[in-house]
Amino acid sequence: MKYVLFIIGITLCLSSCQTTRQASSGFHAWFNVAVTDDEEIYTDTASIKHEAGVAYAFEKRIYTSPQRRKAYVDKIKAEYTKMGKPQKADKWNDFSYCIYYSLYDCPNRRFRVLSVEDYDSAGKLITKTTASKKNIRWLNVSAETVGDYTFFFVCDYEK
Repeated sequence: MKYVLFIIGITLCLSSCQTTRQASSGFHAWFNVAVTDDEEIYTDTASIKHEAGVAYAFEKRIYTSPQRRKAYVDKIKAEYTKMGKPQKADKWNDFSYCIYYSLYDCPNRRFRVLSVEDYDSAGKLITKTTASKKNIRWLNVSAETVGDYTFFFVCDYEK
């Protein structure tokens, strides 16, 4: 009996490190890059691609505090309110985490968010937002920030 419980425990530990996303097919290997008081940041090492000085990767942000989740959802509600459609933001009532797909300009210490997928607490996709090519702006990476850790993890990552 102890052996069975041990095997189940090991299986659960290993399976929590490698998950699949419901929104798209494929295998994802989430690696914890940073933890703050109200957020956990993971990078999908299976998705990291390097091409001529730039890199692409998925990043998962799990909001662990109700205050942080509320702040994220409040920004969405404000945008829908400006559009005159505040009820559309109700889809985010059970928001839990988001997954970013980003382009990293490694030599110039900057990145662009290409898309964002928002998920509820059950892991169900709420929506996917993809920026239009003309509206994607570069964001500079500040030193000693969560973005700094993620940036260097992705740019320095070797499979």
